[in-house]
Amino acid sequence: MYKSLVIKVGTNVLTRPDGRLDITNISQLVDQIAALKAAGINLVLVSSGAVGAGQELLKVTKGTEEVARRQVLSAVGQVRLMELYRQLFAGHKLLCAQVLTTKGDFQDDLHANNMLNCFRALLLDEVVPVVNENDVVAVTELMFTDNDELAGLVATMLGVDALVILSSVDGLFDGPPENESSQLIPFVRAGDDQVLKYVQAKKTSFGRGGMTTKLRIAHQTAAAGIPVLLGNGRKANILHELQQGQWSGTIVQADQAV
Repeated sequence: MYKSLVIKVGTNVLTRPDGRLDITNISQLVDQIAALKAAGINLVLVSSGAVGAGQELLKVTKGTEEVARRQVLSAVGQVRLMELYRQLFAGHKLLCAQVLTTKGDFQDDLHANNMLNCFRALLLDEVVPVVNENDVVAVTELMFTDNDELAGLVATMLGVDALVILSSVDGLFDGPPENESSQLIPFVRAGDDQVLKYVQAKKTSFGRGGMTTKLRIAHQTAAAGIPVLLGNGRKANILHELQQGQWSGTIVQADQAV
């Protein structure tokens, strides 16, 4: 069983089709994360959803430039998202900690070391670090491709046993996921570019990334020796599978496991 994890949850797992937060699904995920903590697994949660939460609370003035609009929605929504996490984790006698970062924090040695030390200290206690991009100050070159990239960087920094990326699809398929004839690809080798021919180009409704980004980040992370598990965050008890040594999605195998 894995002893340490980074779990990334995408926007379409955390929000309903209208963009509002899906409280029921978020609560189910928190229950599963709390169970992993109770089993002695150290974990970091990389959570999207701040912009979606902001859209639920605020209508930005028309004519606002797109980057500024995202900054405003994130600033408002991050408070709402973290308050929800605080309440849900408190039900399991766990604290959560907000960690906001930009790509520049990983490029500066001092910032990276400070962040690493903070993670290590948080993981010593009954705290779940909740990481998100700092959209309020992250613009242009300071922005991650999406939170998949952020999750990959955190996983590599901490040297965890596995990175879990949850989206609204089961994993990588050999055709369009919505087609009944398409088959799930259970295992992918790090650096196997042949699988890219199966990737669908479309992105989720409210997120910035898509399967192409997920697979690219997964290959980079797996090449660093950390397997990546792609799965459906809307599937009941998806994270409980980890305690049973199973996974119903796609596993991008680390180089050392190939």
